Amino acid sequence: MTNTFKKMALPVAIASALLVSGFTSATPVVEATSKVGQELQTSSAAQYQNIDLNARYKNDVLFEHESNLLWGKGDRIKVLSKTGETLAYTEESEHVHPTLTKHSRKMDQAVIQVDDNVYLAYGFGLDTPVMIEGDDGIIIVDPGESVQMAEAAKAQFRQITDKPVTAIIYSHNHIDHISGVRAWTTDEKVASGEVKIIAQEGLTEAVANWSSNLGTLFGHRTSYTGAKHVEEGEHGTVNDGLGPRFMQGDISFIEPNTLIEANGTLDITISGVRMQIVNVPSETKDEVVVYLPEQKILHAAEVLQGENFPNLHTIRGTKFRDPSMWFKGIDVMRQFDTEVMINSHGRPVEGKEAVADVLTAYRDAIQYTHDQTIRHMNKGLTPDELVEVVKLPKHLAEHPWLGEHYGTVAHAVRQIYVGYNGFFEADPWQLEPMAYEQRAKAFVEIMGGRDNIIDTAKAAMKAENYTFAAEILSYPITVNKDDMEARLLKAQAYKAWSADQVNINWRNWALNAAAELEGTRDFSNMISFASVDVLTALPSKQIFDMMTSTLIAENSLDVNMMLTYNFSDTNEAFTIEIRNGIAQLHEESVQGADVQIDTTRAVLNQILIAGPNAQQVIGTNLQSGAFKFSNGDIKGFGQFMSYFDKPMTPEEIMLIVR
Repeated sequence: MTNTFKKMALPVAIASALLVSGFTSATPVVEATSKVGQELQTSSAAQYQNIDLNARYKNDVLFEHESNLLWGKGDRIKVLSKTGETLAYTEESEHVHPTLTKHSRKMDQAVIQVDDNVYLAYGFGLDTPVMIEGDDGIIIVDPGESVQMAEAAKAQFRQITDKPVTAIIYSHNHIDHISGVRAWTTDEKVASGEVKIIAQEGLTEAVANWSSNLGTLFGHRTSYTGAKHVEEGEHGTVNDGLGPRFMQGDISFIEPNTLIEANGTLDITISGVRMQIVNVPSETKDEVVVYLPEQKILHAAEVLQGENFPNLHTIRGTKFRDPSMWFKGIDVMRQFDTEVMINSHGRPVEGKEAVADVLTAYRDAIQYTHDQTIRHMNKGLTPDELVEVVKLPKHLAEHPWLGEHYGTVAHAVRQIYVGYNGFFEADPWQLEPMAYEQRAKAFVEIMGGRDNIIDTAKAAMKAENYTFAAEILSYPITVNKDDMEARLLKAQAYKAWSADQVNINWRNWALNAAAELEGTRDFSNMISFASVDVLTALPSKQIFDMMTSTLIAENSLDVNMMLTYNFSDTNEAFTIEIRNGIAQLHEESVQGADVQIDTTRAVLNQILIAGPNAQQVIGTNLQSGAFKFSNGDIKGFGQFMSYFDKPMTPEEIMLIVR
């Protein structure tokens, strides 16, 4: 296994395998004489060709501090203390690309002071909690990814000041930026107004969407992206791109009580600290940045995704992220008179010119990727062709804030194509392709049978063409999911490929895929978006709307039945109507519903939190009268619910084995 990207020897590999397998003369064989074929490169190699991955853009404007914890001379920014060993893997290994190792070494755990009253808890997890000390209290920007991670940061901040928390700012809705909130405050303090929680007006709805229709799948895919099913270290995750490690723990959430309008600005003074909080749609539509005008400090949130080319698309799965909205958002930030920039991820930057350099390069890289993809789409190029021609120019590719450790140009290009144009690449066979399993059987036959595919895959792996080997091995595995030789060989290909990756998400996904193929996935560390706080924050309408997409249509094609919930504590009513394979939600109580339940939203929360013990909770509330039937009975309720799917366990979900 190597950490270099070599030219493909694919034609040679194929020819060798065909000869060994004894292909008959009736089957045409293309000799390995094609100059084009010999010069082919894997997608990842093409992405980085002619780029010195270790190059650093160093001059008198942008340079790393000797501490390795900031950018600049350290005139304003001070490292107060290194508080522990880095949580990232930093050792040299043949199983880790050296550039990725170097990226890990930028993530030492430390408390950093960026001004007299502004402090960072850097390297404590994926997120970087920020403390702004005011006259009579502190303001926390991004409370951290879990209660436990936040407590670790809080312990360090409490060595600086014991002033009470007066405000918390959620930069955006992602789990790593809100989930530690209960380490800092309580429901009571927020409800009374003693503590302000500030966010863009759409944040709560976005948080609720974590557990929405695709919550099960997204949790699974996020675990693959974060390599949560394999060990940490050289054979697993080495860092999380944005930070050293996602520190799992209790997921908490308290709804904000101070809202910023869409595309709006909140000018506010808290504890004597004047702030401008601005909605800058970018990675998310609810993203806000914080500017301290008197100190000329900008908290850039995750508009900049640390020292990485951004995830214009995330392979864990998201709706379309509009790159044009993103780079225009950075232009808003460029208008601030900024002398120090801090971020939710990545090290702080000191100096007006250095900040301008980073912001300009970052937005230019996004616009370049967007515009050049559009340009070549208009020439008729498809995604597989686009990734070969759309690459960052040298001055951007070698910029230290644009290493493709988290996002990549290649997968950004693909999402731009689909986001603007949809899945159809214009060749009509794509509109009605052969069923996947049938296609797999046909390809196995065309490729000379299962054994020949195995031989060809081995030859391809010897030539370091790992993704090609993995691709062709998919067909015999689809034909026979118990073909362990093929599965283990494909897993081997992914492990070898992962060692060549400078992108942590590509590496992690490959390692998790290998674990799935081997049957060795460890679910003890799996990421789940579900928590008491998130479930109870879900609007009632969204809960029932989610339910409609779980109807087992084939079992209810001749069913006509209605169930109504009446909530006395919220004065809400919802009816789900099953009608010939469709579940329609009505935001009202429908007279004559087959089953009508009178209860409270508080009781529904108990049922949601109970999970597999929901039946017992319902039984207890039936006995107390808190859950009662004004029409129908428990038998009818059970019949109605039997038409809806139960969530699969993580162990049952296969993402790689089709």
